[in-house]
Amino acid sequence: MDTLLQIVMVFFLMSLGGFARRRGMLSRQGTGDLARILVVIFYPALIFDSITRMTVTQLWDNRVMPAMTLLIAGLGLVLGVITLRRIKPENTARAGAFLFQSTINNYLFLPLPLVALRFGQEGLSLLVFAAMGFELTVWSVGVLFFNRVRGVTEGLRIMFGPPLIAMLISILWISIRDLTGFTVPLPGALSRLPELLEFGVTTVGRATVAVSMIVAGSRISVLRPASIQDPQVWLVSTLRLVVIPVLAILLLNRMQLGETARGVLCVVAVMPAAVTSLIFSERFNGDSEFIAASLLVTHLFAVVTVPVLLLWAL
Repeated sequence: MDTLLQIVMVFFLMSLGGFARRRGMLSRQGTGDLARILVVIFYPALIFDSITRMTVTQLWDNRVMPAMTLLIAGLGLVLGVITLRRIKPENTARAGAFLFQSTINNYLFLPLPLVALRFGQEGLSLLVFAAMGFELTVWSVGVLFFNRVRGVTEGLRIMFGPPLIAMLISILWISIRDLTGFTVPLPGALSRLPELLEFGVTTVGRATVAVSMIVAGSRISVLRPASIQDPQVWLVSTLRLVVIPVLAILLLNRMQLGETARGVLCVVAVMPAAVTSLIFSERFNGDSEFIAASLLVTHLFAVVTVPVLLLWAL
């Protein structure tokens, strides 16, 4: 029931974007502009806010978590590449979209309530840290999926954009803060400046999920019905919802992991396609039609596959 309610909430939030697009409040250009703002402002703030809430000790003690999510993403990438060699997509944009959808899933927003209910605060901390594995994947090979025709130099320039820089700065700041005890003494009223800055970053970061859903809903609302009938949409959806989760759970069961850590990773592994995939596609001129269709299909069928897989895994 919890999973069903989460997915229903996802559709509700996306419907707001669809409503805005249909009523003329949000245009195609406006959707693209929102996607750009997400990548440059909202998303980096969310990354910084989430990571800096942890300590160096927590990062080190749980270092296996991002490694495991890197493994899950890598499994999806390998299966995506193998599948692409057989289906031979029509162009590089479709190939990049297919690889992104098979590699990256909804690794943070959807798992949050499930993990909180089942594993409590310990599980939430592990989930946030584990998400770094996917974040590294997104901002390394992920951005290159949408920039295959621009060359390596352009791809690297985009890869080292605000989100990845925010992640690196966050880890550096935590290390300096906790290992050296470094602080900046501020006089008088300025002593509240760090607190106010933290409030500002947190407020901006919290807008990420809502704005992401609006952008996704805006794009899905103009989706052509024929796009959902595309066999490649159903193929990548099967990979994302069934094949990759089953293999990932089998691998996780063979790892020496604590019960909570393994449980959190299993929840992450069974999630549908990432809403952020559409943000990337809109931002970097990818195959948004294909991504919107696979996003819709995977979230619809996740109502069935996620509870069944978690019942088996947990």
